[in-house]
Amino acid sequence: MYICQYQNASSDGNLSKEQGSTQLPVSSLPFSPTIPSTAAPNSVSPLALSSDQSSVPSPLSGGQPASFSSLSRDEERPPFDRHTPGTLDTIELGLLSHYLTHTSRTIPVDDLDLYALSVGVPNLAFSSDVVMSSLLALAAACKSHDIAKRAHALLDPQSLTDIRNLLALAERHHQASLRHIQATMQNSDSYDHVLANAALMVLYASASHSVRVNLATAAKKCRQRLPNEVLPQHSQWISFTRAAHTASTAILNGLVAAADAICTTTSSPILDARSKLPNPVLCSTDGLSLEDGPSENTKRVFLPLVASTFNRALESLCRRAELTTALLKRSELFAPDYVQLQACLETVSVLERCACAALSTRERSKSEEPPRYQPISCGELSRVSPWVAKYMISVTSMESPQILRRIVMSFLNKAPAEYLNLVQSVLDSPSVKARAANWMTRDSPGTDVPLLDATHLLAMDIFAHWLVLVMLLDGVWWVSDIGEWELGQVVSLMKTQDLQSQSADTGQTWWPETMYLVKRELTAGS
Repeated sequence: MYICQYQNASSDGNLSKEQGSTQLPVSSLPFSPTIPSTAAPNSVSPLALSSDQSSVPSPLSGGQPASFSSLSRDEERPPFDRHTPGTLDTIELGLLSHYLTHTSRTIPVDDLDLYALSVGVPNLAFSSDVVMSSLLALAAACKSHDIAKRAHALLDPQSLTDIRNLLALAERHHQASLRHIQATMQNSDSYDHVLANAALMVLYASASHSVRVNLATAAKKCRQRLPNEVLPQHSQWISFTRAAHTASTAILNGLVAAADAICTTTSSPILDARSKLPNPVLCSTDGLSLEDGPSENTKRVFLPLVASTFNRALESLCRRAELTTALLKRSELFAPDYVQLQACLETVSVLERCACAALSTRERSKSEEPPRYQPISCGELSRVSPWVAKYMISVTSMESPQILRRIVMSFLNKAPAEYLNLVQSVLDSPSVKARAANWMTRDSPGTDVPLLDATHLLAMDIFAHWLVLVMLLDGVWWVSDIGEWELGQVVSLMKTQDLQSQSADTGQTWWPETMYLVKRELTAGS
């Protein structure tokens, strides 16, 4: 079990007024990461987990590949013993309490989610430093969100200090967990911990970015300058979401295939999703605040507007994709761009399916729901607990998601890796980063951005359409204003590009920009 180490007289383990302004103590877990508290350029790349990563030249950085840092050989094998107890200090004990009593009850949508997050994951964390680190990171992000939410507009220095310290502590735990999970990917005894950790990492990546976006939005309105440590970190939330999905689905698919081969005498490889779920004693879903997607204002006004205009917007997007294809086919440089163009065209189809599922009537009867895809519990699957497999299959979109937030975010899991690399090569280019930094303080950034080539322009066009759907998730605390913030920066970028020359709809307003302006007005008036 974990050892409780009290470092001061605080009894509740929370950030009190006296200790909130002081530097948070460094975690006394067995590993002591030296990585900076923020995701600096030398931080561990989340895509090191992904097997489908490819290097895409940045269109704005002289053609150099968009590189991601990697671990040295010595760092790839840090000592890992899940039976070695760690030590939680006062701050971390407070975060553990916050997770158990609050965080774990704001995310679930059903009994399976609730059991996994409030019972299964905490018990794994007590025997795994890796899972405990990710749990504490998520709890710190959640607590930061709660502080920022209470502050509403202008943050007082004390609240900003508390959030800054919490995010720094969260990032240390997150980086430590990431390094350890990379070393245990091939450890057959730690699949439960790898999969649970992947789920927590996705939530943390989004939650941390959401908190930073909320702070930056408030600071921009009040002309308040924020320290660099709490500013949004560009495309890293996309990287971690995709990397965690790739790692977990690779494990699940491999185990299912192995189980199918071993259990040849089994009549069916499908199990009822609930049949072996442990009885969630004291885990009633009564009283849960189900954060499916839109806030009440968005559900009443903005969602119907998006639903009624998306089909026409998609038709215009498809026409621009066709024109881009025709343009590139006439170009002598078409061959090198073919793979990237195909990735974009495939992503248009992914976007269409995602939007159709998100914007259609989501009230389905039990008989209409697709059969839940569940692996058999024999052979290879003995290394994954049933509740872990069932929960991960649900959250990774290996089965058709039924709730809005998972439908929308499944885009990142289903879009080709080549496409996401195209988008990130634009978002992470030096000129776009500089423009985004200026945009945080004023609406008209003065940084010039070179023209994107046709393929990168199409990729950003598609991405902007998806961000409109992300704006529908403003009622989910770990997503919140991410869609509006990211789309605002993309709209600002696209104004520097010759989008109309790629369009057959000359004279029409670009749909993502229209939706962004409408949402901004609705947000300002709420």
